[in-house]
Amino acid sequence: MHLLRTRLARVLIGASVLWAGASATADEDRLGDPLPEGATARLGTLQLRYGSIGDLAYLPDGRAMIALGPTLEIWNIESGERLFHERIAPASIRSLAVGRDGQTVMLADAAGAVHEWDPADNKIVRSLKTGQSGLLSAYYSPDGLRVLTTGAAPPTLKQFELASGRQLVSIEGEMHRFSQGIYDAAGKTAFVGGTSGSDPVLAHYDLQTGALLNAWHKDYTSYGHSPKLSPDGKRLLAGTRHMAVEFNTEDYKQLARFAGHHGYAVTAVAYCREPDQILTGSRDGSIRRWNRLSGEVLLRWVPHSDYCTCLRVSPEGNRVLSFGGGMVVESDLATGEPTIHWDRHSQAVTAVAMMPDAQRVLSGSWDATLRLWDVSSGKSLAVIDGAGLGACCVAAAPGGSVAAGCKDGAVREFSATDGSLLCELKGHLGYVRSVAYTPDGRRLISSGDDGRIRVWESAGDDAVHVLKEHLGGVLSVAVSADGQRLLSGGRDGTVRLWDLQTARPLHTLEGHRGWVETVCFARDGSHAFSSGGDGRILKWNLQSGEIECEMVHGGWVRAIACSPDGKVLCAGGEDKAITCWDLRCGTRLDRWRGHASDVLALTITPDSRRLVSASADTTLLVWELPVGG
Repeated sequence: MHLLRTRLARVLIGASVLWAGASATADEDRLGDPLPEGATARLGTLQLRYGSIGDLAYLPDGRAMIALGPTLEIWNIESGERLFHERIAPASIRSLAVGRDGQTVMLADAAGAVHEWDPADNKIVRSLKTGQSGLLSAYYSPDGLRVLTTGAAPPTLKQFELASGRQLVSIEGEMHRFSQGIYDAAGKTAFVGGTSGSDPVLAHYDLQTGALLNAWHKDYTSYGHSPKLSPDGKRLLAGTRHMAVEFNTEDYKQLARFAGHHGYAVTAVAYCREPDQILTGSRDGSIRRWNRLSGEVLLRWVPHSDYCTCLRVSPEGNRVLSFGGGMVVESDLATGEPTIHWDRHSQAVTAVAMMPDAQRVLSGSWDATLRLWDVSSGKSLAVIDGAGLGACCVAAAPGGSVAAGCKDGAVREFSATDGSLLCELKGHLGYVRSVAYTPDGRRLISSGDDGRIRVWESAGDDAVHVLKEHLGGVLSVAVSADGQRLLSGGRDGTVRLWDLQTARPLHTLEGHRGWVETVCFARDGSHAFSSGGDGRILKWNLQSGEIECEMVHGGWVRAIACSPDGKVLCAGGEDKAITCWDLRCGTRLDRWRGHASDVLALTITPDSRRLVSASADTTLLVWELPVGG
């Protein structure tokens, strides 16, 4: 399998990258994954990236299990090798639990059934129907002879004898909704979390009589879905939208509170093998490792772009498997470093631009990095760190420098030779949404959420012009081929044409029904294109200010690009699709669907033969352009 085997530091331009395996075939990317029809290369990878998962678990030997609908995958994360991918259950798998002997796995499915599966023989040993609506989880009892099942709504707990399938107890809860119920250390009672307005959201039940032993921890916004029992069975850990809280299981007294998460919410919790350490996952995608006695955060890292909803500690206790932001990641608990370093962006790819040599492409991402790629091979050539809080847009200058507009309001220029920071331009308030160089590279134009367009010169740190005509954020700018004019589109629904030398407005073009997200000049310079929230691509006559042609992409358009030969225009957006249009007659030539999420940026090679698309799915795709008129 083609993958980066070694843990590499940030790669400088020109450094070699080690790949295993043979070359990809025409219909596969560098890692051997299939390419969508029409695509010739994938920049990055979708390995271990999923829209959603049912659950995660470790097998005793350290292999990772991932439930994807009714399908189960097994991975060797260290090598990046997927060992197993097969449909196991008749309905989506909601939970995974490994038996005490490590020989079987208990699966709960969305149809209300539980299945005991033998991984060695790949067969279902036994199944039983619980009759529970919204079955969420099934867990083995400590002695391995029984199973505890939890139904979400109506909230129910049930216990079955595994050998016979006989129901031993059925408990209907008083909360609005239950989540994962778990056994106590002796297997005689069960703890369960849930949601119930301002009423208690943790409950404790006797599994012999069905009696409610206690309900406590009032927290109106509690998550409650993540109660975890300490290895010694004496403590219970739960996450809420305010903090994580630990309780004594005998008297229910609060032992500790773990607060200070970004956005407050704790969306996942786990106990470490080290008895006095715990893990919390947050909605900002971060994981924290705490000393539970002192309340000190021992380590914080951010493996996900948002909600970290699942944490599983490895059998040997030195790694953690987590899911969040659509991606499964395994991290070292001592350092927070990922077990495997994929050659990819870890978050949405928001921007893309061709380099002057026409062989490389520059990408920018929410992960606060820029990457340089070889367009033909899909190989990652370099990583440039420092795009503060995340890159919203990128541009490449003829002289070899590159620029990124960042979420922290700054425009940063980097050397494309060694990745060093050349300058930092400040002045925008809010995200910098678009950047563009003039053809000679002497000027850099930026626009942002503050409704301003700033024109910077290489000689100084202050903008030489600030253009203020837009009412609201300016989402896109483009410079004409002669460097004399500027085109801008904004949240006010207008397209504006400017004289770049005098900084004076020339035309205000009105016709869109919503935000204008993207603009570009036609090859002839006398026409322009724009698109955005209304899903229409408009062709403008820049002399008269009139609309000459309308092309309907459908859905919110995030990016357009016009081929240098002036024959083809491409558009991509929130429908995950890319449309290609013949500019001679305005007819659609093709429609591609290959990305797993929104298409956010497009660029076309100087020879007008290939298109590169960037997506929120963290990858870029290279496509062969159709021939236009």
